[in-house]
Amino acid sequence: MTFLSKLDVVNDMLASLGESPINDLSTGHPMAATGQRLLNQAGVREQSKSWWFNKELVTLSPDGTGTIYVPTDTLRVDPQDESQAFVQRGRRLYNPFAAASVDKYVFTSPVRCWLVRLVPFEDLPAPAQNLVSFAAQMDFSKAYDGDPAKYAALKLSYTDAYTTLMADHIRNQNSNLLRRRSVGYAAVPFNNYGIIQ
Repeated sequence: MTFLSKLDVVNDMLASLGESPINDLSTGHPMAATGQRLLNQAGVREQSKSWWFNKELVTLSPDGTGTIYVPTDTLRVDPQDESQAFVQRGRRLYNPFAAASVDKYVFTSPVRCWLVRLVPFEDLPAPAQNLVSFAAQMDFSKAYDGDPAKYAALKLSYTDAYTTLMADHIRNQNSNLLRRRSVGYAAVPFNNYGIIQ
């Protein structure tokens, strides 16, 4: 279910400058193309931060030449095993710490890694759509020297959207210290007044 469309966001951008809304992104409005470009850039920037909805654990295997290609929508690759040190270069994995005598793009076995992927705007959760929308609107306002009061209001909306999305992220990641096994099973001594001794 799409809560916001790209057209909605571009129309919000145009409205901030007093422009009439458009019915289709391909209408040829001179500012619509800029709005779409800034929306795409904001999507990449905000999703690169890595959220619960765009991070997945995968196993990537080398092809016949030993090269490991990452999917085209990959924003970042993080090894699952911290002792491995490969990175993403273009669409290939690269081992910067391999010996100088070997091809650093060649892998001899599959690697397990986390991929941070670019999710299409329409498929983002509603809080993420809001965050990307406000980020793009701020960029649009800066590009066209928008009203400073409107920019300040957008910045507050962006901050609120970020806070909401971060709260969802924390809930989805179960980032509660008390849910950790090492803490959950530890006996914490309290006195009769509920104060840790």
